Order: sequence, then structure tokens, then C-alpha cells
Amino acid sequence: MKVPDSWRWWVDPLLHEEPGATCLALLAFALMVLGAVLTIRSGRWYGRVVLIVGAILWPLPDQDWQGPVVLRIGGGHGVHLVDLLSLVAVGVAVYPWRRAPRTSDR
Repeated sequence: MKVPDSWRWWVDPLLHEEPGATCLALLAFALMVLGAVLTIRSGRWYGRVVLIVGAILWPLPDQDWQGPVVLRIGGGHGVHLVDLLSLVAVGVAVYPWRRAPRTSDR
């Protein structure tokens, strides 16, 4: 990822260095799980937005545990096997889940 030098002090810890990159990966995973549950249970737009935000953040941090590189982009970076989880998350977000019928108080 081509980043201006003035941004490196906050971008590098989030994308390449351990505690920041791990926290970003955990945040993205938590957003995807929460968004998937909200989307499947209610089908509402806010669950889909949370899921898509998590899917966008998920591939950013580079970790050793992400598995083999499926597609090399350059500069030592690429699409890892576990990054494909973002595609599944977007698929869940765009699938037309039906909202559960509401019960009326009679």
C-alpha cells in the first residue's frame, strides 16, 4: 500500500506492526460477526452497514496467521486466504434476508 511519509506514524502500526494490527483485525472480525447476526436476524440496513464496514477493514492488517497468499499485489503484500472472508461478508450483506414478522400486542 503506497502511503505518504507523513501518514506512516499512524498507518504502519495499524497495518504491519503487532498490537495495532491485531486490534484492527479483532475489531473488523467483531464488526463482521455483529453485522452478520443483525443482518440475518432483522434484515435491516444498519446490520448490513456494520457488516460491510467490517468487511472493508478485514483485509487491511497483514498478519502471519492469515495463511497463504492467494494473489500477490506487490511490495510483499497480497490477498491472503483468510481475506476471502470479506467476500463472504459482502455476500451476506447483499443477500435479501427477510425480516422476522413482528408480533402485535392484542
